[in-house]
Amino acid sequence: MIRDFLELDTRLSIITEGVDAASELGTDPQLVADFASVRDTVYAAIDRYLALSAEPDSSTGAPIPRSAAEFSSCSTALRDSIATLDRFYTSHAVAVENARANQAAVPTQAVAAAAESDAALAAAQALPDELRSYSSVRAAIDHHQQVRADFDAARAAGRTAALARARDELVEATTRLTSVTAAAPSRIAEVTRALASVRTRSAAVQTRVERLPGAYSALLREFSSKCSDDLAGLDQQGARLLAAAGEHIAAAAQSLHSDPDAAAVAIAAAREALAAAEDRVDSVTDRLVRLREIRADPVAVAGKVRFQIRDAQLLAVNRGVVGQFGSVLDAASARLERAVQALEGTHPDYWGYSRELDDIADFVAGVVEKMKGGSRR
Repeated sequence: MIRDFLELDTRLSIITEGVDAASELGTDPQLVADFASVRDTVYAAIDRYLALSAEPDSSTGAPIPRSAAEFSSCSTALRDSIATLDRFYTSHAVAVENARANQAAVPTQAVAAAAESDAALAAAQALPDELRSYSSVRAAIDHHQQVRADFDAARAAGRTAALARARDELVEATTRLTSVTAAAPSRIAEVTRALASVRTRSAAVQTRVERLPGAYSALLREFSSKCSDDLAGLDQQGARLLAAAGEHIAAAAQSLHSDPDAAAVAIAAAREALAAAEDRVDSVTDRLVRLREIRADPVAVAGKVRFQIRDAQLLAVNRGVVGQFGSVLDAASARLERAVQALEGTHPDYWGYSRELDDIADFVAGVVEKMKGGSRR
């Protein structure tokens, strides 16, 4: 029985070391979950062994009487547990050994991470004062030093899981610091190119914004107010956004040489404002183009949707789903004809017409998707 227990204990120690490492490092939760029931079974056998191996009765000093059957039964339970552990290890050997290796490697990896951290910090601190004053460099150094302090604390505490997490954070902070340090000497040139690019874009957007009042005026002259009510004020918004972009560009130019990182932030803000200004311009000019296309041939626009409906109706026939979808497609066709008839009048609402046709087209496309989906099922 003692021999069986020692064999069991050897196997259990190896597997438990790997499972506990996986649990502590959080690397393989499935391994931990799979071992839970196995562990309970093995511990039950160990409890039986410990009970049979108990010291004599403390009050009398006499041995506790045990039968041979009890010892034999305990040995059988121990051997069964050995077999259970052997099966578990056979199925999970790779995971167990990987977890043990990962845990054993943490201290060595921590030493390497500390050495790389020292080298990265030394390189950053060796930068000329004007480069070290860049906000990106200052931020990277400050972040790195905070992470390094946490790493050193975890290392001193000796807790493997905490040290592994601190090591990963230190590697990330070191990589960032190294990258920022390497980029610092060419940062001004990089941001200078970006500033030139955004100035060129600003000039182009300014030209478009200056044309926006004319486009909006054309909308009001050529079409009823219903066609452009939702666009009111976009010309003023575009002008304000362009002015804001100009302020950001001026700020970038001012801080370029003292802090190119601050200049880069201002350039990003300028680009965002310019994109918003372009969106306002596009809303007006695209509307004008669309309305002119519809006015030139409203029947042709409706014809595209009418063809879409007929194509959907043919699909319903071919797939044998007319009973399910035929009526809704007929309703879409009737809706289209009502939209065409409503366009007649002194001041047609071409924009309302366009939106109605788009809604019908989207509805029919949804019906087609349902028909195709039903046939796949």
